[in-house]
Amino acid sequence: MKKHHFNMPVLLVCLIFISQGYIFAAEITENIKKGIFKMQMSRLDDALNYFEREKQSNPKNGLAYYYLGEVYYRQSEFSKALENYQKAIEIEPNNAAYHLGAGIAYLALGQTDKATEEFQLILTAASGTYEAKKAEQQLARIKATDRNQDIIKKWQDAEKNKGIELAVKKEEVIQGPVQAVQTVSVESVVKDMRFGTETKRKEASRTLYGFNATQLEPFLPVFIAQMGKEKNEDIRKNLLLVIGKTQTKEAVDYLFSVLEGQDYSFDTKMVALAGLSETLSPDAAERLKNILDTMVTRKLKMREDARLKIQAIEQRIDDLEAQKLILTNEKTKLRTKVQEIYNKLNMQPAMPEGAEPPVPGAVPPGVAPAPASGEHPVEMLTAEQIKQLRAELRKTENDITLKDRQIERLERQIEKLKEEREKYQRVLVKNYSTGTVKVLGVTRAAPAQQTGQTPPEMPPGMAPGMSPEMPQAPLQPTTVQAGSEEQQEQSLALSIIKILGRIGKPEYLPVIEKAWDEYRADSFELDYGLVRAQLGSYEYIEKLVARLQEDYPSSDMDEVYFRADIVKVLGSYLAKHENQDYAELLGYLAESDPNQVIKIAANQALSKIKSKEPEKTAKQT
Repeated sequence: MKKHHFNMPVLLVCLIFISQGYIFAAEITENIKKGIFKMQMSRLDDALNYFEREKQSNPKNGLAYYYLGEVYYRQSEFSKALENYQKAIEIEPNNAAYHLGAGIAYLALGQTDKATEEFQLILTAASGTYEAKKAEQQLARIKATDRNQDIIKKWQDAEKNKGIELAVKKEEVIQGPVQAVQTVSVESVVKDMRFGTETKRKEASRTLYGFNATQLEPFLPVFIAQMGKEKNEDIRKNLLLVIGKTQTKEAVDYLFSVLEGQDYSFDTKMVALAGLSETLSPDAAERLKNILDTMVTRKLKMREDARLKIQAIEQRIDDLEAQKLILTNEKTKLRTKVQEIYNKLNMQPAMPEGAEPPVPGAVPPGVAPAPASGEHPVEMLTAEQIKQLRAELRKTENDITLKDRQIERLERQIEKLKEEREKYQRVLVKNYSTGTVKVLGVTRAAPAQQTGQTPPEMPPGMAPGMSPEMPQAPLQPTTVQAGSEEQQEQSLALSIIKILGRIGKPEYLPVIEKAWDEYRADSFELDYGLVRAQLGSYEYIEKLVARLQEDYPSSDMDEVYFRADIVKVLGSYLAKHENQDYAELLGYLAESDPNQVIKIAANQALSKIKSKEPEKTAKQT
């Protein structure tokens, strides 16, 4: 790829704009505005059309290419995304946002070195900006991934050379944002967390996670008490993870109280679930199942309440429309009356100013004589009659104005009711996700089900309930990325579904099926199929097996653990069903898979099959 270096004189100007809040030098045109709006509504195809229009009409507008890259990235078309980010950089080489997009696209394509180059470029030329902070986060994740690979390698060598227990200590793979410096006492960090400035308290709450459970346990009452009065949301979330790390019954009960409570956002509950992942066991499955059931029941009740509200609103709209129709008819009659009065007044003969009204039958001076025979004579009105007509005209026109105001008031009420009805109608719609969905320990994007590629930006947490014989994905004690409340609720529900697959019981399937009907996501469907298989329902077994033979980046540990789970499920399936191809696939993975984690899972699955063979033979006999 052609390298782009910042031009320093131009860069100084660029940084001045950035420091003042001007991120883009390009023009934000109507096409760009409309495209961004469609992106916010997750209507990516429509957004793509607007940005393409802008590219065609204004090929020198870097924003058109940048946002094309954003859309393609959200659609997990990472190569196209990178191509457009690069085009944007060619137009505006000093724009840090464009370089950030290119770096993240490189990461998604597994080109870590090029991603690192982009992030380092941002840190050098645009330090202190939002893009620089994001670049630092991405570089930290790259380092954490490299460290995890070293740990896995060390574990593999130990297993091969010494035959030690196949496990990796949790403390080794935790990648906290701030590791505790063991020369600092936990007491002093707790004091900083309680009494320091907001920045110091936030840093301390993150540092606490670096201490082990034994060091943290004596301070558990302090952490729980601080949760009750802490206002900073980041500190509260960090404390939830620290509480979970103590691995005590009191900590588990507290975290469950957050999950079960009504006063916490789904974003916060997601962090509480991450904290629980330190100690999740089959004993917790029942409570998690009940939480999931409660979430679904709440959704169903909201939907039923919405139906009743819509019925009441529509009845009210009908009543107001009827009132409006009556007023409109009355106004029409009044307008007819006004026209009649005008006709009577306009048909009166013209009178000289100051003249007395004529005597009936007489012809006033200057007025044409009576109409010839056969014509209708004009009725002459007295002054009193004209005065009465004019008074009646004013009153009728005032009545019309009053009717107009009443009709306008009714129309405003109807419009407000229609908006309210639309709000409840949205509750009735099941908004299944077709894009990226964040679940505890992993981020899924729809094409990742075919390519095995997973975009970066993962929420914290490990895959809970891992077998003690297998190394576990690391828990990241960082803040879960927050989306809309609806997205957060979906993430929490799908995370619980995933956990129940690992530690639940087959009888939980009806609750899980109801939850899937409410919270399903296209990108999570294969994970849902794995959950069903883990609980003994194998409708997705063919798709799961097909996943094992797809290409994937070997550095993607989320995918490695996911495949290891599929391998374990395949062993359970073969223990109950005959399938020579699947059995040979397991044998191949146990012998030849380049990833030790999957190889171990395959060997364990084969052992399970062999242990079941005597039972099959006995049954056949």
